[in-house]
Amino acid sequence: MMDHYFAAAFLPGGTSGVSLKDWRFDREITTEGNKSTESVPEMAVGVPGENPLRLRLFVGPKAIAVLEHIQPPLTDLVTFGTFGIIARPLFDFLLWIQHYVANYGWAIVLMTIAINMVLFPLKWRSFHQQLKMQRVMPEIKQIQDRYKKYSMRDPRKQDMNKEVMAVYSREGVNPVGSCLPMVIQMPIWFALYRMLDVAIELRQAPWILWLHDLSARDPYYVIPVLMCGTMYLMQKLTPMTTADPAQQRMMNFMPLFMGILFFKLASGLNLYILTSNLIATGQQWFLYKVIPDAKPDAGKKKGALEKKSK
Repeated sequence: MMDHYFAAAFLPGGTSGVSLKDWRFDREITTEGNKSTESVPEMAVGVPGENPLRLRLFVGPKAIAVLEHIQPPLTDLVTFGTFGIIARPLFDFLLWIQHYVANYGWAIVLMTIAINMVLFPLKWRSFHQQLKMQRVMPEIKQIQDRYKKYSMRDPRKQDMNKEVMAVYSREGVNPVGSCLPMVIQMPIWFALYRMLDVAIELRQAPWILWLHDLSARDPYYVIPVLMCGTMYLMQKLTPMTTADPAQQRMMNFMPLFMGILFFKLASGLNLYILTSNLIATGQQWFLYKVIPDAKPDAGKKKGALEKKSK
């Protein structure tokens, strides 16, 4: 028996002679208009025949450090979900940092910095791909304009795709190369969400000022609002990789949509995303400084100049 953070478990003293006794009830089901009854187990317990049943009882928090020392270990009571292979190492890393800083909020900040530093080489490569995509956007837009009068089922649309791929091949552009950091970040986000949701260590863990529980949402929505703002700033600094005005508008509104989704999530997760956005903005600014010909909206300006010259 358990709830979100606590559990009660009955542990048998031995396995010899233990059998399973269950209580069932009849449930009526309807399949394709035909009614039938099936027997469903409602409760089950292990009993050693006619002898007394001796049990040990554990009642306490679902803290991994506690559950590991019980025999048999009860660590399976804490489920990190599909991304457990990522969530558990992140959890251990967070505990290691917290051991030195004695605050889970600052531990999340330091862990975020470490993760972003590890991913920075991928961001560097992605940034170069975004710049290449931005530079070929005007040419891609011209190709798309020539074929926009044809329907999607028209065989001539295949010629458009061939011309676009030829431009990508000539310029050394990988259309999905700019998405690699985001693809890697998403499992980390899901793993962190699950970790922060189930880890009792973060229950009522304070950070600063008004944040007294990193497992609960921000009561004043300060971090979600800041997260939306930094996400919008980061979006404006990111080279636009699409020539479609509708897609560009959708990308500009994406921070607002993301912010609405994250408003009710744990403040610890929002703190991770806010810190990650601030670091990403700094990294983006650094990339613009070290790459001389990299300028925000360069592709858009180039397309406008070409259109004006025509």
